[in-house]
Amino acid sequence: MAETRREPQHHSGIHLSDILFALFKRKRTIILCAVLGIIAAAGYYFLFPPVYESEAKLLVRYVLERSAIDPIDSTKPTFQSSNDSDRVIGAEIEILTSWDLAMQVAQAIGPKRLVPPAPVPDPVKRVVEAVGLKQLLPASGASASETGAASSIISGLKVLSNKGSNIIFVSYKNRSPELAALVLQELLSRYFVKHLEVHRSAGAFDFVTQQTDQVRTRLNQTEDALRSLRDKTGVLSLKDGSTTLTAEAAKTQEDLNAAEAELAEGKALVKQTAEKKSKEWKSKLSEKSPESEKARVAGIQAKVEVLKSRLGDIQKRTKQLSELTPQMEELERKRELDEANYKYFAESLEKARIDEALDPSKMPNISAVQRPSPPMLDSKTRHKVTLGLAGGGLALGLAIALLRGLVLNQTVRRPLELETRLDIPLMLSIPYANSRNGHLALPSNGEPANPEALAVRRHHVKLAPWESEHFMRPYCDAIRDRLGLYFELNNLTHKPKLVGIAGFSEGSGASTLAAGLAASLSETDEGKVLLVDVNLGPEEVHPFFKGKPAYPLTAALKPQTEIASASENLYLATVGSSTTGGLAQVGLKKFFDMMPNMKASDFDYIIFDMPPLHQTSPTWGMAAFMDKLLLIVEAEKNNRDVIKRGYRKLVAERDNVAVVVNKARSYVPKSLDGES
Repeated sequence: MAETRREPQHHSGIHLSDILFALFKRKRTIILCAVLGIIAAAGYYFLFPPVYESEAKLLVRYVLERSAIDPIDSTKPTFQSSNDSDRVIGAEIEILTSWDLAMQVAQAIGPKRLVPPAPVPDPVKRVVEAVGLKQLLPASGASASETGAASSIISGLKVLSNKGSNIIFVSYKNRSPELAALVLQELLSRYFVKHLEVHRSAGAFDFVTQQTDQVRTRLNQTEDALRSLRDKTGVLSLKDGSTTLTAEAAKTQEDLNAAEAELAEGKALVKQTAEKKSKEWKSKLSEKSPESEKARVAGIQAKVEVLKSRLGDIQKRTKQLSELTPQMEELERKRELDEANYKYFAESLEKARIDEALDPSKMPNISAVQRPSPPMLDSKTRHKVTLGLAGGGLALGLAIALLRGLVLNQTVRRPLELETRLDIPLMLSIPYANSRNGHLALPSNGEPANPEALAVRRHHVKLAPWESEHFMRPYCDAIRDRLGLYFELNNLTHKPKLVGIAGFSEGSGASTLAAGLAASLSETDEGKVLLVDVNLGPEEVHPFFKGKPAYPLTAALKPQTEIASASENLYLATVGSSTTGGLAQVGLKKFFDMMPNMKASDFDYIIFDMPPLHQTSPTWGMAAFMDKLLLIVEAEKNNRDVIKRGYRKLVAERDNVAVVVNKARSYVPKSLDGES
């Protein structure tokens, strides 16, 4: 083949050239969106006044939960780890941003200062009052205005803390520098009070005082009952008393046993003295007289009685103690519990007394690292919004351009896309003409496609494509040369050579290119050229044929028929008859029947201006009989998938198809355009 087939250039994704093409093609859209963004940014900057911001910092060392019913240990810091710290800091942030606190600040400062009522023009007020519709006027009730003031406080308040830090940053913004500092100062003052209200029980001091008195009364009653039992048993302590009585009973029993043994011994001695007068006993009696022995025995007898009486008393007390032990144990347990409760409530009472008298601004666990700063002009937010609007307009324009150019647009926009995306070899691309270079793109009827070029090339408007001064001639000559090379390389020496030209849509420029190519071929030394219009019948001939002799194809192909030429070696013909409209009505079979006459004619080239390719187009059947078929792709109009399917279908029947891209525009500057 004459045209050089390039290796397929597979591009994955979107290439930089595609992005540049989409951006430069819709540069007006981008500029318009950018201008609108700049206008919006300027409007925001001048219409919305700046705001002032006051800042403060709070240090939360720990949080004391002061509750009259919680254990004493609960007054220790409630967080020891970073997770606990974040949880507690989050709770304090919730207090600072609570609606209740905002309402208190709004009531203290005054709703009218925070949200001044919108003035109602006097004429409007008089008209409304005259028709009896006062309810249409803005409400001036205290509750409504306080709600709006609290909402304005919350909207201008910002409270945050870095993760793992126990510093809380508090800031408030307002258009009034005076209110910016005043609201923040009032907010922090009332925050300390709100903190105490949240973390301590309401009425804790009165509750703890009442509980302390009740526990003290119960403890006194228990002490009295326990003292009465001690007096009855004669022991001070249940444990010590039981041990003492047991030891005392054992000692008394031991003394009684010894006394009884001694008494028995004395009685036996007295008895034996009276009955026997032995020397051994006499010697003993010499030492002690019988009267003294009897007195000693009597003394021992009295001692035994006393020990028995004491032992009986101890046993009685032991029995009594044993009977009263459960009751005393219960009272002692109750006394220990009452003492513990009394100690707890006494300590709670002291803490509640301190908490009751605590100044909220002097809490030891929370302190102000930075008091509300003097109001400073906040220009960062204003500048960010302004730049955001300006940049947003430009970004919107870029997004629209890229979306339409890369996603929504599925047409062939540049000649290079045929090879890179569709793997279709490109024979030639014809650029879209503009007034600067004087060239015009291919219209369907020979008229200029660009109205701006009329003033520059007005004398070329009515030129036919076969005239030498027509702007299409350089491109037609290039196609002529490539066709000649194609025929020579493929050894196509027969006459006539059939060349078909068809587009994928109406107005693609196939008729202009067919006329120009026929004129260019007629200027060679190879003989006559016949240009056949397959689109129209005799009643509505080709626009280029007006004023030129055109014959029905059947008449033009008759041997030895004298027909007049439109210009040197160029002849014109149409398909159809006086009664039928065109090839679609004539039918392909009749056209095929003309093939022998075509081959027998004395024409060197027959150029067919064929209908566009669509589902019922006769071009599909005629293409197989052509020696060469030129497909015209109109840039930025013909769909890529349609082109790919049509080309593959034609090549599958006969590999004689070449593609020409028409009206190709280059929006990108030459310095950035990789195709230029």
